[in-house]
Amino acid sequence: MLKIAAVTNHELAKTNYWDQLEQITASDVDYVILREKTLSEEEYTDYAKKALRLCNMHGKTCVLHHFGKVAVRLRVPRFQCSLEYLETHSSLLYYMTTLGVSVHTPEEAKRAEELGATYIMASHVFPTDCKKTLPPIGPEMVNAICQAVSIPVYALGGITPQTVQKLHDTPITGVALMSGLMTCPDVPEYIRELRQ
Repeated sequence: MLKIAAVTNHELAKTNYWDQLEQITASDVDYVILREKTLSEEEYTDYAKKALRLCNMHGKTCVLHHFGKVAVRLRVPRFQCSLEYLETHSSLLYYMTTLGVSVHTPEEAKRAEELGATYIMASHVFPTDCKKTLPPIGPEMVNAICQAVSIPVYALGGITPQTVQKLHDTPITGVALMSGLMTCPDVPEYIRELRQ
């Protein structure tokens, strides 16, 4: 069964962000990636503390993102970043048991694995409002990324209950969703549709 990662973005929440995040953590998602790139480091620290409490309450894993120092300071050994970030912050490896790296090509995926990534986030797969000006990589490239590495690969970008079917033949471990989960009024129903 496909794993589902929820990616947060407070700017997308149509209702109260923390209510939406509670609905997400209480649902059937496998883990939460606290993305929130637009916050300051201090704001992100506050968000991380609250999100970690919510995830703990509902037995969900929380992966921090983009702010490596915050993950180290809060002793959270789970982090996701860009390949570029990992290349300039390789000391992160000493602190992390889980390290996800966002990539767009098989070559980047191989490099991420060599640098110590424990999973790959392949993006963006389908057209998405978050990356309107960039062309999507498509299922074929996701497949090529899966073939290039021996670690789990997640597909991100434009994943919906409709588009997820197009990934049926790729050997991905799971999918990651941001817009769909941050904006839908009924998270459990949305995830049920996704898993069908």
